[in-house]
Amino acid sequence: MEQDMKHMADRAKQAGSSIQDAIHDTATSAEHMAKRAGDAVGSAADHVRDRLPKDSAAGEAADTVVRKVKETSVYLQEQGIGGVVEDLEILIRRYPLQTLLLGLGCGYLLSRARTD
Repeated sequence: MEQDMKHMADRAKQAGSSIQDAIHDTATSAEHMAKRAGDAVGSAADHVRDRLPKDSAAGEAADTVVRKVKETSVYLQEQGIGGVVEDLEILIRRYPLQTLLLGLGCGYLLSRARTD
């Protein structure tokens, strides 16, 4: 009986270690993907900026959009997933009712868009 308990405790420790490793690997992968997304967004913004005329009103509007996209790219690269999650937590705590209404609205729209 004591042997079985020790064996179960060892298996529980191994399972806990495996779960910790999986969590770490997932977090690392998410951070890497956030940085890659930031790079891709920045690259796309540069591509858009190069293709649009610069002297027109559309060019100025596009330039403003490109600047904001570049800021988003830098934010993703610097903050990673952890920073994004922290900022979302702050916004949700600051605006709980608006967050709830936004979630309900998104859920409704997704349910309407779904084709069965």
